Amino acid sequence: MSFELAGAAWVIPLAFALQGVSAALILARLLRGPTGPDRVVAIDALTLLGTAALGLFALHSRQTVILDAAVVLALVSFISTTAFMLMFRTREAESPPAASIKEERDQ
Repeated sequence: MSFELAGAAWVIPLAFALQGVSAALILARLLRGPTGPDRVVAIDALTLLGTAALGLFALHSRQTVILDAAVVLALVSFISTTAFMLMFRTREAESPPAASIKEERDQ
């Protein structure tokens, strides 16, 4: 199956360039992120960009097999993000909230 996108000669390289800029900004957040959840969101955003890059590359090279890799990456990203969310939720459940500590001090 072959098709031609109107104007794709400049749109696809522009999309790749914008993804590169986005990846650089997300890497900065990953390295500077003050908390663990910030870093998890940055990793999730990077895998989303990877999935989008695979989709763009499949469109550019007209290889539909690459879309399978994009789907697998999206599924693995979802599972890993869920695992990180559960890890941070158990840490927050173990530590008492700051408001209850303040109330105990006041009494």
